Amino acid sequence: LCLYLIAAATPELKQFLARARRGSIRIMKIIISNEELVLDSYREPAQSWDKDFDQFLLPLLKPQEPCYILYRLDSQNAQGHEWIFIAWSPDQSPVRQKMMYAATRATLKKEFGGGHIKDEMFGTVEDDLCFQGYIRHRASCSSPAPLTAAEQELQRIKVTEVLMKSKTQTLQGLAFPLQEDAKRALQQLKQKRINYIQLKLDVEKETIELVHTKPTETHELPFRIPTDSPRYHFFIFKHSHQGQIQEALVFIYSMPGYTCSIKERMLYSSCKNRLLEEVERDYHLEVTKKMEIDSGDGLTEEFLYEEVHPIEHTLKQAFAKPHGPGGKRGNKRLIKERGENGGEN
Repeated sequence: LCLYLIAAATPELKQFLARARRGSIRIMKIIISNEELVLDSYREPAQSWDKDFDQFLLPLLKPQEPCYILYRLDSQNAQGHEWIFIAWSPDQSPVRQKMMYAATRATLKKEFGGGHIKDEMFGTVEDDLCFQGYIRHRASCSSPAPLTAAEQELQRIKVTEVLMKSKTQTLQGLAFPLQEDAKRALQQLKQKRINYIQLKLDVEKETIELVHTKPTETHELPFRIPTDSPRYHFFIFKHSHQGQIQEALVFIYSMPGYTCSIKERMLYSSCKNRLLEEVERDYHLEVTKKMEIDSGDGLTEEFLYEEVHPIEHTLKQAFAKPHGPGGKRGNKRLIKERGENGGEN
C-alpha cells in the first residue's frame, strides 16, 4: 500500500488567497512545487465571468502538468464572491503527481474556504473544463432550490404515495428496473472489460440509468463523486495486500449532504438494497464492501484499503499467539493474574 504526501500551502499563498476572496482576482492557478502549494499565476477581471472564462482558463491547462484553478464568478453568497474549484489532471501526467494532487485537493479547499466554492470540476482534457464543458456540468448536476417547511411536507406526502402505489416494493425497498445500457455495463464489469460504473435514478420514469463507465484509477475516484447529485457507484479496487495484487468490488452510495430533495434521498435509499440484490443474484458480482458517503473527499487509496481489509482482522493476524518454544523445558507454570484490587484471580 502506497502512501502519498499531502502538500501544505505556503504563507505567501495563504495571504494571496485572503486577497483573492475579497473579489479583486478573476482566476488563479495553484501548483505543487517542492511538496508545497504555491501560486503559479493569476489574472484580474477583464469582462463578465462568462466572457473571461475560456480566454483566461484554457491557456493555463498544460499537458502533463496537473494543477488547481480557482475561478471567480460574478455571483455572491453570504460568504462573498462564489468560485469554481477546478482540478486539472491530464491522463499523461506522471502517476505520482496525479496522486499527490488528488490527496491535496481537500487541503486547498479548506485553506480557501469551502463556503466560497459554488462548483467543483475535474478534467483530463480541455473539453472537460472549457466554458461549454462547464455548461454541461451545470446541466448534469443542477439541484433544486431549498424547499420550505410546507414544501418539504408536501414532498414527503408525494413520496409516500409513490411507495404505496409501487407493486414491487418489499421490506427491502423499491425495485426500479435497470435500463439496457446499465445492464450491459454490469455485464462488462463482470467480464473485467470496465472497472467503474456510475448509475442514477430517473425519478420520473422510475428506472435506474447509466451515467458513464469512464476508466477510473483509484486516485481519480474522488473526482467521480458529484457534489450536488446522489449516485450509485461500482468500482473495482486494485491493490496490494500481503504481497499479492488483489481486486475488490466496492459499492459506493454517494448522497451529498442535504442539497438533494427529500424525494431523491428517500428513493435512492429505498432502491439501494434491491439494486445490490439484483447485481449479486443476476450478474454474479460479489460486492466486497458497501459504503455510504456524502462527498469524494477522503476517498483515498488508504481509506479504501482499510475498508476492504479492516484493521481488526489485520491485527488478529499480526498478533496471533505464537507457538511455544521447541524442546523439553520442564513443566509449564501457572501464573496467576492479579485483579484490580490486588487480589489473585
